[in-house]
Amino acid sequence: MLTMFSAFTNEIDDTNVAVEEITAQLKDKKLLKNTVGIIACYFEFVENGTIEALCQALPFDLIGCAVQGSAVNGNGGMEQLSLTVLTSDDITFTSAISEPIFPENFDTVVENVYAEVAQSGNDPSLIFLLGPITTDVSGHKILKKLDQLSGGLPIFGTLSNDTSLKYESSYVFRNNEQHLRKMVLLFLNGDIKPRFYTTSITTRNILRQNAVVTESSDYLVKKINDLPVMDYFKSIGVQTSKLAAVSMLPFLVDFGDGTAPAAYSMYDISESGAYCGGEIPVGSLITFAEIDYNSVMETAEITLKQALNDVEQNGAHGIIAIPCFTRSLVIIPNIEDEIKKSLEIVDDKIPFALIYSGGEICPTYNKQQKIINRFHNLTYTVMVF
Repeated sequence: MLTMFSAFTNEIDDTNVAVEEITAQLKDKKLLKNTVGIIACYFEFVENGTIEALCQALPFDLIGCAVQGSAVNGNGGMEQLSLTVLTSDDITFTSAISEPIFPENFDTVVENVYAEVAQSGNDPSLIFLLGPITTDVSGHKILKKLDQLSGGLPIFGTLSNDTSLKYESSYVFRNNEQHLRKMVLLFLNGDIKPRFYTTSITTRNILRQNAVVTESSDYLVKKINDLPVMDYFKSIGVQTSKLAAVSMLPFLVDFGDGTAPAAYSMYDISESGAYCGGEIPVGSLITFAEIDYNSVMETAEITLKQALNDVEQNGAHGIIAIPCFTRSLVIIPNIEDEIKKSLEIVDDKIPFALIYSGGEICPTYNKQQKIINRFHNLTYTVMVF
């Protein structure tokens, strides 16, 4: 048996008041034998000592990261601290925080933190990942390594994010230890059967111009339809000089493995090619798309209704939604509308948490319903468990 419940605070200025609000909401909640807390919060809650104070006040491990927007049932906002508590008598929760991750030590650091958590015993039913957002180590690379180490166990989670362009406050933390370049792993061992849902772009926003990646290197797409990327854009009538906000013009990528196409942002485009949010191998089919207010709101609704239908048919303990924080930028000035829409749809039907993401980590399914771990951009991802 697994129980999920939550607490929240919007009190940034007074740490004592923030802690009192959280502890008061948890006062009548029953903690079972094993408990963990997952925090998503505005970065100032880390810098002003609120996270440290909560670690001292609460009798269980806390893991979390800074994000630009979060919610729990009935309450959400861009500068909120949201706490999700998981507690169980028969499911165990084991977590660890890594050493700082850099390109030169990447493999060793990920292997070591995985080994530390794996000492708990049985293979987990689910791996929850909180990763750093950096310019030199991609979330896709972290996921790919963990997928290899775990033998394809389901991995769900997010990269941290903040309001700066250089990720100067995108903290990841476990208890009192916090860092901009560390990652946290949480293993859930026991009888838990997570199910996953993802939606990125509404059908009408997909541009009907399919193409094939004919040269690429990891995240750099060099040629499309045998044309250099800049020339390919010109061939379809797109002026690359107008692609300043390249993250708003995603690729939809069909990997040819039977999974639904994944959305990846272009973070930079030059004569070298297009740098994308995930690895796009040669032979992938790509389609360009557009994302706008209506697409953001509709895909949130589609994904959550799929999840709630699953809950109605199969039962569940809770839902965690992790949508890309760029979606909130698309809907400016109504930046909290996706949060409000999500809370309205879920209401009080089931324990619910939403965490805006710097990179969504969520499995997808192939035609045989086998899980394929995937990194996403601009996507609304959901876990039902």
